[in-house]
Amino acid sequence: MSNKNKRQTKIIRSSLRISTIEGSWWAVMYGSVESYLGAFFEILKYSSFQISVLTTLPFFIGSLFQNYVNNFYHFFKSRKILVVSLKILQSFLIPTIYLIGVKINNFYLFLFAICIYFTIAISQLSPWTSWMGYLVPSRLRGRYFGSRSQIIRIFMLVSSLFAGVVLNSFNNTNPLLGFGIIFSIGIIANIGSAYYIYSQYEPDYEAIEEKNKKLDLTDNEFKPLKKFITYDSLSEFSFSISGPLMMVYWLRELNFNYIELALLINVSQLIGLFSLRYWGKKNDYLGANITIRWTSLTISVFPLLWILVYFVPVSMMLPFSILIASFASLMFSGRALAMDNRLYEHMVGKSMIQLTSKRIFYRGLFIFVGGFFGGVLTKLTFPTSHIMISSMSKLHIVFLFSSFIRFIIWIKYLRNKKFKI
Repeated sequence: MSNKNKRQTKIIRSSLRISTIEGSWWAVMYGSVESYLGAFFEILKYSSFQISVLTTLPFFIGSLFQNYVNNFYHFFKSRKILVVSLKILQSFLIPTIYLIGVKINNFYLFLFAICIYFTIAISQLSPWTSWMGYLVPSRLRGRYFGSRSQIIRIFMLVSSLFAGVVLNSFNNTNPLLGFGIIFSIGIIANIGSAYYIYSQYEPDYEAIEEKNKKLDLTDNEFKPLKKFITYDSLSEFSFSISGPLMMVYWLRELNFNYIELALLINVSQLIGLFSLRYWGKKNDYLGANITIRWTSLTISVFPLLWILVYFVPVSMMLPFSILIASFASLMFSGRALAMDNRLYEHMVGKSMIQLTSKRIFYRGLFIFVGGFFGGVLTKLTFPTSHIMISSMSKLHIVFLFSSFIRFIIWIKYLRNKKFKI
């Protein structure tokens, strides 16, 4: 290996270590702010339908904006400058959201602020993902991202647990002050994340980024990519039918307090955390498709299990919930890592920013449609003549729909083990 290659390898290794540190700062922001946005919506007394809209519409608006991210990249001429600028702007929006929610409490203005926040957050994904696609050698992606994700989960777990303790401490006196404290921690952490991103090495991107033709999913050349994006988007639709309402379900129907909520979230994240190295090695050895196939089938069952929790004795609700959430975290961790690896495989020879923007656009669209559909279901009245339906809440009906659609998508795309996405 020449001296130039040795120097380049050393720079990349150093940059990957910095990326892990940056991810840890981001994890503190996520654990302090985004993990508890659903609880913040709940404390502001919004309805289930409004919470579904608040949770999913911002992803749709953010995904629409992805069509213009490539233009911003060409303007800045640097993924680093683009991502850092967006992160700083995102940090200023956190107190804006808090003040609108607490002082003004106008739903539509609040929704607008949330949409702007997530548009900025989502717009960081395309340049960051393509940047890392150039930076991480393909043979190491499973292990590196598995290790990085494991460290990030630790910081996310600790910060989320601390945030839960803070919220519970102020719950009976001034709950909004509790949210102000944890959001302030999130602001500082996000600025720390921006600093370390700025410290990272940015390679000279190959000319292939400019030479690649525009992605047209109707072109036969992109047929495998089209299948991947279609499956990915439909899966997000099925997850988002019930996903945005889980916080509502835990707080309203299972009556968990913030300590119990933090315990539920963090124990399950801990299980997912310790599985990441396993999933990373498994993906490198067996390939991503096998992991996606079996984790997706298991994930289809979870909404049904959440319905069962409602009917167990009160003393067993929390232990049973922790068990389900932990198993779900295990499966979702493996699936997410495998889906990211498949994305990087599809990136070979294609424009990375265009590809990730396409994926984010369709994911955002289907997340919104799924969340909106779930929200509409909570407003419908169902016949209660059947004894089973009469004992179920509207959220249980939402969970049934979510599980059924997950099974249908699995049968369509993953039942045959020869199929690849």
